[in-house]
Amino acid sequence: MTFEEYSSQIKSELDKLVYDEEILFTLKNTLKTGKKIFIAGNGGSASIANHCACDFSKGATSDWKNNFNRYKVISLSSNLSYMTAISNDENYTDVFKQQLVNLAEEGDILILISSSGNSPNIINALEYAKEIGMVSIGICGFDGGQLKKSADLIAHVNMNSYEVCEDVHSIFCHYITIWLRNN
Repeated sequence: MTFEEYSSQIKSELDKLVYDEEILFTLKNTLKTGKKIFIAGNGGSASIANHCACDFSKGATSDWKNNFNRYKVISLSSNLSYMTAISNDENYTDVFKQQLVNLAEEGDILILISSSGNSPNIINALEYAKEIGMVSIGICGFDGGQLKKSADLIAHVNMNSYEVCEDVHSIFCHYITIWLRNN
């Protein structure tokens, strides 16, 4: 595959990205409510989750340096010590859920990023979020899997390529950051 072919795939999937516009307003509303935004993903999606947490925390607030009413964002993919303790002592399927047990409250937002939409730890976190009354946002690829079926709000790339899905997911998170900053 040439770079031109790959970039053409990215452009094509960006044009076909389907997302609930309510995602934007739900995230924006956390500035008024003081609710927290949690983000999680595995592998490359963990890196996207960490990147989004950084961008939403710093880049999504206009005049960040002087504005202390900022988005409260936590990446559940970033606490390596806690994740490995849960994985070692319990199981990997609970690494995100158990962090939510410690930190999340009703009305908080959970963003889950998964190309397949079927990762057991993602689905366990989603189920727990629903139990306690969190709003769930699924950013998924492939056919969307269980994440697309169960999350409250969805952004979906209908493509069976991890690389393309992850690239579009990253671009979508950048778009959210810019939209939040400008609105």
